[in-house]
Amino acid sequence: MSSGLSKLPPLVIKRKIKVNHAPHGGAWKVAYADFVTAMMAFFLLLWLLNVATESNKQGVSNYFEPDISEEEESEGSGQALAGLAQVAEGALKSAGSPPSITVTLANTGSKTGGDESKEDHKDAEALAEAEAKRVQTELENFAKVNAEIRQALQEIPELNDMQDSLMIDYTPDGLRIQILDQEDIPMFVDARAVLNDHGHKILAIVANIITQLPNLVVVTGHTDSSGSSGSSRRNYGNWELSGDRANTARRVLVEFGLGAEKIAKVAGKADKEHLYPDKPNSPLNRRISIILQKQKSLMFEQSQQASFGSDNPQG
Repeated sequence: MSSGLSKLPPLVIKRKIKVNHAPHGGAWKVAYADFVTAMMAFFLLLWLLNVATESNKQGVSNYFEPDISEEEESEGSGQALAGLAQVAEGALKSAGSPPSITVTLANTGSKTGGDESKEDHKDAEALAEAEAKRVQTELENFAKVNAEIRQALQEIPELNDMQDSLMIDYTPDGLRIQILDQEDIPMFVDARAVLNDHGHKILAIVANIITQLPNLVVVTGHTDSSGSSGSSRRNYGNWELSGDRANTARRVLVEFGLGAEKIAKVAGKADKEHLYPDKPNSPLNRRISIILQKQKSLMFEQSQQASFGSDNPQG
């Protein structure tokens, strides 16, 4: 039996020795998070630079411009520039600053010194704020006109039926008030530039309300495409009829209080600008359009005044 055991192969036992390595955690994750955060901030900066206006960039640049004390301004830089301060207004202080470099030497006794750009920036901000207030006031006035005209039609029983003849909307030119003909309630005598009682009264209401505003007025007449067959005058078509009706409306507006100097334009468009193009013969295309023009911006008026002053030097 012992001889049988000796023929068996030797038994080899392998043991692995475990070595404790130094811990390697998530340090790379922290670095990667910092990288992603930096990239997000970078792209946010690019977006801000893209949407910011030149005035905003200049304002940020002026905000971070270091203040120079009076003592430093008086020191100068040697005998040649004694009492003068070197200021590089155009130096690149931020990404939005102008790249050009200019040097302004301001006297120590000057009150403004090198602060002209700051004063200009303050003036621009004040002008922009005044313009925003002007636009807001104008929009409020337009809304008030809309409400007062509609309320006046409701308070006058004989004009209640004309509420459907009134269209008031906002256009790029200003507030547009349109008075439309209806099948049974026209404004003018057929094929003539003579107002009937309804048309006369509604124009009187409009005049009494819009005369309170400083806006200029444009009056335009429109016809349908049915022609002015009812007119007995030869060579008298839609162009003549629309122009004469617009002029009649102008006279009534002035008669009831609108200053003649506020009339900027009177025109007849015949049947070229239908309200309902798919129904050229509809009576609703026959209308008088009264536009309260938007006032010119304060920036535009200032530039016009500056241009006028430069073109007409005194002395």
